[in-house]
Amino acid sequence: MNYKQILITVFVLLSLKSTAMAQDNAQTLINKAVQYEKESNYTAAVSLYLQILKSLPESSSIYNNLGVNYFELQKYDEAVFALKRSIALNSKYEKAYFNLGTVYWHLKRTAETVSALQKAVALNPQYNEARAKLCDVYLASEQAEEAIGCYKKLLLLTPQDAQSNSNYGVALMRAKRFKEAARIFEENLKNFPPNAENFNNLGVVLLELHRYKEAIAALNRALEIESDNEPMRYNLAIAQLADKNKTAALEQYSFLKKTNTDLARRLFEMIYKGKIILVKNQ
Repeated sequence: MNYKQILITVFVLLSLKSTAMAQDNAQTLINKAVQYEKESNYTAAVSLYLQILKSLPESSSIYNNLGVNYFELQKYDEAVFALKRSIALNSKYEKAYFNLGTVYWHLKRTAETVSALQKAVALNPQYNEARAKLCDVYLASEQAEEAIGCYKKLLLLTPQDAQSNSNYGVALMRAKRFKEAARIFEENLKNFPPNAENFNNLGVVLLELHRYKEAIAALNRALEIESDNEPMRYNLAIAQLADKNKTAALEQYSFLKKTNTDLARRLFEMIYKGKIILVKNQ
């Protein structure tokens, strides 16, 4: 799974309360700041947003954009401060909550991440990006049952999202609801283009269900797509051992000992588990 750091800047429309000249000047600076962001010149963008805030100190949108650029500069405390200020100025600003949750996740502050993303979703139940990130955070932080409930709601809104369907299956697998997980992975293979991750996950679940030959078939299909994937080769070897085919498992061991010594060692121990012979000196 890929947990990308995505923050959202907002194109700001100025209030008619400002004078026409002040509007024109501030809008020019905003446009220039946005251009700096597109060029990844975040230091220049921050400087301009701070300048804009001198004339628009109550702009929630500008504080949001400032927080995004601080994040890009890895100035995380400043990012949190700016985004909290944005929310203080507009408590219904769901994008600022989403951005704050993203910063907290980067800082490994899981509880605060969840709280911010829950607020974003509560403010806008159709905010699918925030809901998807909340589900992924539940999954990544080993909150499997919460993830399951979250993905169920998300998939009602985005049923064709292949990654969320896959993640839903993973959440079921982590909750040891293997039959349900197998059904989801099998449906994914029917509904979406085949990919190695889905075949691998199906294989692992079938292994848990003691459906060894089906597990081996699924894992072989995964390796047809990603032949050099070492964890998938390890999983295949475990399935082959469960199916009492040590010779086939040794073929995977021969591959892994050239590419991944740690997995090879673990597999070797599984192959010869309980069969280590100690030779004493005479």
